[in-house]
Amino acid sequence: MSAPGARGPGRVSRTDTKHIEPRYLALLEAERSRWWDDSNFDTWKNLYVSEYARGHQVVNTIHRYLPDFQIAGSDVLDVGCGDAGVPIAFAKRGARAAGIEPDHASIARGRVRVQEHGVSVDLREGVAEELPYPDRSFDLVVLDNVLEHVRDQRRTLMEIHRVIRPEGLLYLVTPKPLALYSLWNDPHYDMAGLVLLPRRLQVWYFEKVRGGGEGSYDVGHIPTRRRLRRLLREAGFETVVEPRELWIHYLRERIAEPGEVRPGLKRRLAGWLRRREWPFRNPVMRWFWDVALGSNIFISRKGSS
Repeated sequence: MSAPGARGPGRVSRTDTKHIEPRYLALLEAERSRWWDDSNFDTWKNLYVSEYARGHQVVNTIHRYLPDFQIAGSDVLDVGCGDAGVPIAFAKRGARAAGIEPDHASIARGRVRVQEHGVSVDLREGVAEELPYPDRSFDLVVLDNVLEHVRDQRRTLMEIHRVIRPEGLLYLVTPKPLALYSLWNDPHYDMAGLVLLPRRLQVWYFEKVRGGGEGSYDVGHIPTRRRLRRLLREAGFETVVEPRELWIHYLRERIAEPGEVRPGLKRRLAGWLRRREWPFRNPVMRWFWDVALGSNIFISRKGSS
């Protein structure tokens, strides 16, 4: 019998985890009254809820593209772990999992979540630029939609390089600031055109015009793919799987369950695409999905020295 929240072999629901983490979901829902808009709250909540499914997706992606890398028994760190969904997923696959996150409330919710899943995860408060771990402590570091939030991107990647063992891996994801969908629907706050504004105007619009509140906007510079390649190279990492391939794989995984895609046009499109192969094999269509919708997803390796 599948575990509650499962969607077929190795699949976990992105949005329905009430059977496996009810106390955690209650903690999230308690925050609703502090938000100015229910739809923005639901976006925020679903991002945290979906972390757990996202963790399983990362594990499956690594198995697919680097089958020699053994998750079970490995040391894995999630930098900017949020509410600990990703390290929980790795712990359930047999990894020694850890997570670091600057937000105290997230760490508190994450510890409740860890208890509900019945696993062991080392959760600590801290920042990406000063990781509190010895050199060469981890076989894999996950940096999933975090780099655009840190104060110093170069230092963050150098710190990650320091704590990864030789031949270890970095799994990195950022939004694509100039993807067509990002222009229509901001990847963090669902606001059309926000990423086109200079950052000061982004802050002003979000905090003042849309009522987010003073100091609530925490998105910094979102790097382009070209800049990410340069930053990774400068930090001592070599890309081992091309970002476009990883994005197409992720897209196919998402549309495998159209019911978990947002209602409306996106869900109808997912249902149509699910039954067809050619949109994901045709080179022009692969380019289109990457430009129109893509995130930047990298799997990179630290050198042996």
